[in-house]
Amino acid sequence: MAVTHNGNLLQERILPPGREHLENLVPVIQGVCWQAKINLEDLHGLGVATGPGSFSGIRVGLATVKGLALALSKPVVGVSSLEILAWQGLDEGEVGAAVIDARRREIFTGVYRKSARQVFLLQGPFLMKTDLLAGFLKPGDRKVRKICTERAIEGLVANSSNALETRIIVPSASACALLAEKYFNAGKAEDVHSIAPLYIRRSDAEEQLNVR
Repeated sequence: MAVTHNGNLLQERILPPGREHLENLVPVIQGVCWQAKINLEDLHGLGVATGPGSFSGIRVGLATVKGLALALSKPVVGVSSLEILAWQGLDEGEVGAAVIDARRREIFTGVYRKSARQVFLLQGPFLMKTDLLAGFLKPGDRKVRKICTERAIEGLVANSSNALETRIIVPSASACALLAEKYFNAGKAEDVHSIAPLYIRRSDAEEQLNVR
């Protein structure tokens, strides 16, 4: 959870892995605001990561932010998890691929360019087999410089495309908040009822239901 103002980080709290904190998001958000010496009512808007990624985490995060946005009458904006990785991992002027573990030896990926402290989607997002990454990322075609990924799949990514620098990223709430602030400043707030998760692939439960 993070609070930013005018492009500066006021406060951030990094939660440990696990499901326990998902049930206590509102108190955690209130605590971060208290540490930043502001009230929830003082927030100009709310940003939330929309995925792709953990189905349960995305759903809980979106539900919490939507509830707060409605209760506080605040605008909301969704930020792609791939965009967050690209923003953290790319240097100004670089083109690179953001990669997230999709399990089953598959990955979510998208190609981004970072310019003027913003990131622009050039291609994707895609769901693909990990061993197809090297064929997809052809540096000569797109001048791709880096792969920005989480540590969980560092080995898989490095073995798939040795020609590219691999930068390991710990996705941060502050990056999501800073990107959301940029969206708000550009007048790109979304309707709280229409904002939706970016799954790319159906959940295991949905796929099993379809089989039956």
